[in-house]
Amino acid sequence: MPNSRRIFRPGNRYLIAYLTFLSAFAPLSTDMYLPALPTMAEALSTTDDLVSDSMSAFFLVYALSTLFWGPLSDRYGRRPVLIAGSAIYIVTSALAAITSSIWVLLAMRGLQAAGCAAASAMSLAIVKDILRGSFMEKIVSFMQAAHILAPMCAPVIGGGLLYFMSWRGVFWALALCGVLALAGALGLRETARTTGSASLGAAFQALWRVLRNCEFLKPFLIFSALTMPFMSFLAVSTFVYQDLFGLSPQAFSLFFAMNAAFSLGAPLAHLYWFSKLNRRAVLAAEILVMALAGALMLGFGARGPWTFALLMAPITFCGSALRPPSTVVMLEANRGDNGAVSALIQCGALLFASASMFAAPLPFWPTPVTAIGAISATVSSLCL
Repeated sequence: MPNSRRIFRPGNRYLIAYLTFLSAFAPLSTDMYLPALPTMAEALSTTDDLVSDSMSAFFLVYALSTLFWGPLSDRYGRRPVLIAGSAIYIVTSALAAITSSIWVLLAMRGLQAAGCAAASAMSLAIVKDILRGSFMEKIVSFMQAAHILAPMCAPVIGGGLLYFMSWRGVFWALALCGVLALAGALGLRETARTTGSASLGAAFQALWRVLRNCEFLKPFLIFSALTMPFMSFLAVSTFVYQDLFGLSPQAFSLFFAMNAAFSLGAPLAHLYWFSKLNRRAVLAAEILVMALAGALMLGFGARGPWTFALLMAPITFCGSALRPPSTVVMLEANRGDNGAVSALIQCGALLFASASMFAAPLPFWPTPVTAIGAISATVSSLCL
């Protein structure tokens, strides 16, 4: 293992910044072009539904691609995977920027997701390659904060770009992000300890080997499922504030920003305060708070926007605060197979989140507040 103190010495900020950038790659790719969706439908002479399908195509391919890139990096190394993924991302972003066909756009978004998955999966794999213990937890906290900050900033950046250029400029900006990722990959020293020592088939078998490890499987299921409460909120928050409570879009954005502040502050709170306490006790306390807040949401959440927001705040804060330590727990549960471990962590969280976003808007819930409360209380109680 490379010497982590040498690679992450106090004066070396570039690698930390690069890994943090890679961890934010997915939300940048999905959220930066959200403000452009209406104009894209008109420019491509298609429907809003088909343009929105470009988001679905991205998430589906992204989730599956992590399971490809992770084992591949265990076989050939992190650097080649990052270079290949960044190159795919650049080319597909550029083709998406110049196309006049919705079908080409959908195809390019799917391939763009494959390249993006390489960057996201490698960010955790590299951290696991070179760091251990409290320093790993510190870096993961920074990365998680960036992962939360990116979807808050990306639509603002996209909206700003639309003042000066068309929706195509947003994809050129994403291509530039790919160039930055490629430049960092070209300057990166290989961090995988062993490459080329096993067949490619054996590398993919590592996914099954990791899942068979109960020390990994149990926290993997628990902490992947704990993405569901917050993602259910994302799926129906617009309907809660605007349809149920009758707020304006501007008022909704203020309530949403307040919730986002809790989400962003939680990893930093863990970094400076919670990390000094017993990890198991902190995780249990945070999950318990989520369960209690979900139960209170069922009884009182529909009374008004402020009641709902105050009950959603602890769910958001605790769900975000437990991500750095839970990620470290999963990373430390295996020796070796770092690429496979990182890929499974990314894929599991996304699959559970997608299930929650599908379940929350279903019509059998009395109100969307009920959906959030029921998902939060049930999932958190089971995980606890």
